[in-house]
Amino acid sequence: MSRYFFKKSSKPSLVGLQAGLMSLGTLLSRILGFLRDLCIAAFFSKTETDIFFVAFRFPNFFRRLFGEGSFSASVTPALTESLQTDEGGNRTRELYSCLFTLLFCVICFLTLLGLVFMEDIMELFFSNTAYSQVENKLEKTVIVGRLVFVYLFFVSLYSYFMSVAQVFGKFFIPALAPAFFNVSLIIFVFTPKSWWPFPAFSLGCAVILGGILQLIPVLYEMHKLNFIPRFVFDFKSQAVMEVGKRFLPGVLGLSGLSLIGLINVYFAGWLEEGTHSYIYYGDRLLEFPRSLIAVSVGTALVPELTRLYSLERISDLKNTVSHYLDFSLFLVLPCALVFLFLSQPIVELLFGRGEFDSQSISKTSMVLQLYSVVLIFSSMSRIFSSGFFALNKNWHIVICTLVFVCFHALCARFLTPVYGLRGLVGATALSSVFYFLCLTGFLSYLVKGLNFKSTGLMLLKSLPGLILLGLCLISYPYLFFSFSFFLSSSLSLLFALLFVLVPGTVLYVFSGLLLKENMAVEFLNLLQKLFTRVGK
Repeated sequence: MSRYFFKKSSKPSLVGLQAGLMSLGTLLSRILGFLRDLCIAAFFSKTETDIFFVAFRFPNFFRRLFGEGSFSASVTPALTESLQTDEGGNRTRELYSCLFTLLFCVICFLTLLGLVFMEDIMELFFSNTAYSQVENKLEKTVIVGRLVFVYLFFVSLYSYFMSVAQVFGKFFIPALAPAFFNVSLIIFVFTPKSWWPFPAFSLGCAVILGGILQLIPVLYEMHKLNFIPRFVFDFKSQAVMEVGKRFLPGVLGLSGLSLIGLINVYFAGWLEEGTHSYIYYGDRLLEFPRSLIAVSVGTALVPELTRLYSLERISDLKNTVSHYLDFSLFLVLPCALVFLFLSQPIVELLFGRGEFDSQSISKTSMVLQLYSVVLIFSSMSRIFSSGFFALNKNWHIVICTLVFVCFHALCARFLTPVYGLRGLVGATALSSVFYFLCLTGFLSYLVKGLNFKSTGLMLLKSLPGLILLGLCLISYPYLFFSFSFFLSSSLSLLFALLFVLVPGTVLYVFSGLLLKENMAVEFLNLLQKLFTRVGK
């Protein structure tokens, strides 16, 4: 078993391919996720979407903690190290089953707590706010909250099995599994509303079914690997204790954006109806490039950095961090530019129908525009956090995260009453910059000689391509006006966006190739490898 693992992961160049496979699975899932959100926005009122998105935020908080790195940062290094010295694999299987048993017990307990105390949680967040003033809105949120909290059990098991699959180089199917969750919600959107006590109740039921469907593909991967766990209650072993030491700071260290999401839920309750929905849709659009790029690269990077650190190849570790920071930035910067210039047509094309009116388009567009800053800095932070976990300096990132969350809470407290939704989202953007600066300072201190010269050179070589992309983007209004003479509004939006995004992207990459930017070459090589792998 260990020979199988190291054959798959011994070459650092495979990090890009593994991240690419994860991105491909995530892409397919995200496409269905957008279709899901499009349907919800069109068929449910702002009151109902607020109820569902607020209720879903709480189990989703734990999903983000577990699914976006905490398991990878703690389970992956432990299993990787165990496989290095465990030829037969028996000790690794024992550790794997012990961790599964511990997780199962903890998640059952947390799920029970959520079900019992959901009303108290909602009262804590929304008592005496504008949210609670809408008739029956808080009561319905409690009901849906109890339904969707059951999802925590299924998604936590999914996240654990996904992390184990990644140890063995299995990235595509685990990343694709959330697509089944999205299919469940899409189906339930179209069920007759007369079947349910109120519309959002149907979405709560869909979440439970979706959680079960999401778990099945990773269970299948475990079956193929002959790694189905059993219940083992030996929690005092040295290996389990070591994972526990890594997991707690891992949860705290990667909880920054998730905790900020909960803070934003609280302050959004002060504002007009629909605010939670606007922020949710902006979050979803932000997560599309962030998950495809930063989260995928950061997750695939953890095993490789752990391997380099265990072999005391510190110079290679620093070069790997710098390399994938440059790679992530090369991909993230054009996405941020698109958010900045084309937020309104993107939101209108995706959501602008049915119950999603012009005010919703305007508010969500503003959120997405400010999120262009969040995308850049949170993506860089995700790469740096992988370095902390590989160095086993988990508590350093915990300190950064706690300071980051406190900074955001203060910004939101002072900016929201003055600037409303713009102030709340602006506080998120400011906080993402602050967090990046904290992580950069700490990591530079821990890893002497961390090189950012390559990043500066990459930015200089990417600047002409970004300028060309920007020129394409600002031509959008003229193209839309031209298409509107002979096409419907929706088709004009679609073709105008295609006619600026496709040439702009090609010019951006081609400019990088002309200037001999390595990241452009690596990006095209990665696409070729992905198409080759998928075609087999």
